[in-house]
Amino acid sequence: MNEAQPILSIKDISKHFGGVTALDGVSFGVDEGECHALVGENGAGKTTLINILSGDILPDAGHIEIKGTPYHRLDPRTSISLGINVIHQELALIGPLSIMENIFVGDLKGEHKGFVKSQKRLKADAKGLLDMLGCDFEPADLVERLSTSKKQIVEIAKALSTNPKILIMDEPTSSLTNAETEKLFGIIKSLKARGISIIFVSHRLNEVMKISDRVTVLRDGRYIGTVKTGATSIDAIVRMMVGRTMELYQKRESREGDKPVVLEVEGLTREPYFRNVSFKARSGEIAAFSGLVGAGRTELAESIFGYAPPDQGTIKIQGISHKISSPKGAMNLGIGLLTEDRKINGVIGTMVVRENASIAVLPKLARLGFVRRGEENRRVNEFIRLLGIKTPSIENPILNLSGGNQQKVMIARWLATAVKVLIVDEPTQGVDVGAKAEIHKLLRELAEQGVAVLVISSDLPEVLSISDRVLIMKSGELAGELSSRDATEERIMMMATVGWCQ
Repeated sequence: MNEAQPILSIKDISKHFGGVTALDGVSFGVDEGECHALVGENGAGKTTLINILSGDILPDAGHIEIKGTPYHRLDPRTSISLGINVIHQELALIGPLSIMENIFVGDLKGEHKGFVKSQKRLKADAKGLLDMLGCDFEPADLVERLSTSKKQIVEIAKALSTNPKILIMDEPTSSLTNAETEKLFGIIKSLKARGISIIFVSHRLNEVMKISDRVTVLRDGRYIGTVKTGATSIDAIVRMMVGRTMELYQKRESREGDKPVVLEVEGLTREPYFRNVSFKARSGEIAAFSGLVGAGRTELAESIFGYAPPDQGTIKIQGISHKISSPKGAMNLGIGLLTEDRKINGVIGTMVVRENASIAVLPKLARLGFVRRGEENRRVNEFIRLLGIKTPSIENPILNLSGGNQQKVMIARWLATAVKVLIVDEPTQGVDVGAKAEIHKLLRELAEQGVAVLVISSDLPEVLSISDRVLIMKSGELAGELSSRDATEERIMMMATVGWCQ
């Protein structure tokens, strides 16, 4: 790491949106060839800072310096010309185009005026970049046929085509498996070896500790500090982020016992996703489903909720068998589902907080075909108070809320239905540490009220801290079950990969 002048210096950057202060005098530096993590809760100012560095928005005050040269205003073209490139969480690829066309979509000019690059030249240039990343992709393959991790690599190759000095990665591992994340980390290390600086933005602090050289923390738009990764801990970073001591993974006191069975699944099968799955969920218990991505956990939840009925098997609610063929049928039986993809299958982006929270119970709120708005407002405001949802108004657009508060609104939606069984798929994916702790607390409180809670999570510390039992799936089958007393990360991973544990 270069001990001399930083390659990038952020100097007293401030930005306001109306009466809201997004950034307030933020200053720090990034060294050449380092992986510099940028962390903070949702609303801390990370995205605003990224957008200023990319030239998408202008700061109200302050400037940036590239190797000591100050720049007070950037536009996207100038930012790229200075060697800054951003890989956003929402990948900006064009599915029907090939890998090579996506990589050079902004630079298709040929050697002669009026001509575009030949297919031969495109393929050769793309292959050179892919080889640099250690990938054997076929440049002519269509992007829409690639996995998420391969699309991520195409985005990196696309960024490298501009010869960046500073590469900003915004939540790059949010949709990757552990193995895919390790491959990405290998690529990051190779980029560092070439002198490229990485700004790594992530809520996953265990990954931050593994890949970064230094960590900068923002809180409420202000710079809190920069620490060397090897000289700090996750607990210390969390304290910097939230301004208080917080035990993120507080162990749940086991609630195992002879409580009433609410949900019983017997021999449930839907090929090719899962087969012969049987388990019970009890009132007041949190049962967590663990396993590798693709093990069939999400598909199992979808079948229980009626999105995709199973091929065979039975589902019993309080001892009575039911054929659940639609989400409406599941809801009528007291089953709720918080989906993994909040943006696509959860929140309704065109609606406000009130509408998102109450949509599942509108028939109960209606009289003579008209919704009793006063009663609707009363109920939604009560859930906002109970769940600590941060919003200026119930008429605030749902998309204006942070990811954690959006997730709370989804929980409110199901609480309004007097749910008996609540299935939550990756409940804290993409939310900050403060919201994660609050969601864990909410799930515990729901269980205390007698709800049978099923949690699907790829976060093993989360699984171990929140559950009474862990059910492990492997290749579409239930590989086994561990009590919270006996479960460890090693045992869970052994069962998820080879199907047994010692």
